[in-house]
Amino acid sequence: MGGADQARRRVGIVDVAAAAGVSRQTVSNVLNGHSEYYSELTYEKVTAAMQSLGYQPNRAAQTLRSRRTMQIGYHIFGEQLDLVQGFTLHFLQSLVKAAADADHQVLVFTHRHGDPLGVFEDLVARRTVDAVVLSESRVDDERARFLADNGVPFACFGRLAPDLPQHWVDVDNVAGMRAVVDVLVADGHRRFAYLGSDGDQYWKAERLEGFAESLAGHGLRVPKTSVYRGSDQGIRRRARQLLTGRNPPDAIVTSSDAVGAVVVNVAHSLGLKVGTDVAVTGFDGGAVGLMTEPTLTGARIPVERISRELVARCVRQVEHGPDGGPGLLVPTELVRGGSA
Repeated sequence: MGGADQARRRVGIVDVAAAAGVSRQTVSNVLNGHSEYYSELTYEKVTAAMQSLGYQPNRAAQTLRSRRTMQIGYHIFGEQLDLVQGFTLHFLQSLVKAAADADHQVLVFTHRHGDPLGVFEDLVARRTVDAVVLSESRVDDERARFLADNGVPFACFGRLAPDLPQHWVDVDNVAGMRAVVDVLVADGHRRFAYLGSDGDQYWKAERLEGFAESLAGHGLRVPKTSVYRGSDQGIRRRARQLLTGRNPPDAIVTSSDAVGAVVVNVAHSLGLKVGTDVAVTGFDGGAVGLMTEPTLTGARIPVERISRELVARCVRQVEHGPDGGPGLLVPTELVRGGSA
């Protein structure tokens, strides 16, 4: 029975210390992130021992000692979970994984009615999370301003105003769209159109800017009637008008995979073969672009890297306090599907 009892006994910090050949205090320092007290080699020895023994830290005890929840909040707006917003789900999956790799959990929350600050006030009062990740942000984001004013660590997927802490990570929308158009021109396309969703978000303007800059650099012009930003229904109508007109475009560039999928469906309904009769591109590189037939060519947002950067910025602020570092602009990746 002794062997069975030993097998059932929970592996503890003393067992990890013995296996790694270090003291119990050193294991505790590794668990609590006190990196000033151990070397990289010691860290590797301790984590290897944890994995080999199947050691699971007592999260409740860690929380009591450090007064940390080991949770990162992620605020979303209700419309981000609409079926057409597949990118949000892709980002959330990556964020959860990145947090888990940093021994944290993600608490997803939203707000009632039109004002999100009420739920943030409650979050601060209850100390529900150690830090917050924001997305769908505006440059002068009231949520970021509230968190900064209240000393809550945060990181933002999207750029922030210069007078706010620059705890943001974003993609280079202009360069990403230029790369997409450059490929289409290299493939021989000359008659272009642009379709995008409406709204005053800076990234929507930047993607249109990248489209226009690239075409101008190639000496190509696009009629004003071939550039449209509007609602889903408006995009559907304009796509049909463009594709049935007297001089239809041979390439339709869109502001997102969701818009690209709409254009692909309209083309199919008209009996056109996407990728042959007309090229269609997207911008996101998530699940929506993979579900079209053919799959979308476009700029892919590297959400895995962005998620890791956001989590790392949150954890760094929690452990070391606010920093005055700059935001981070990451490049997109060109993905070639069958649509162009």
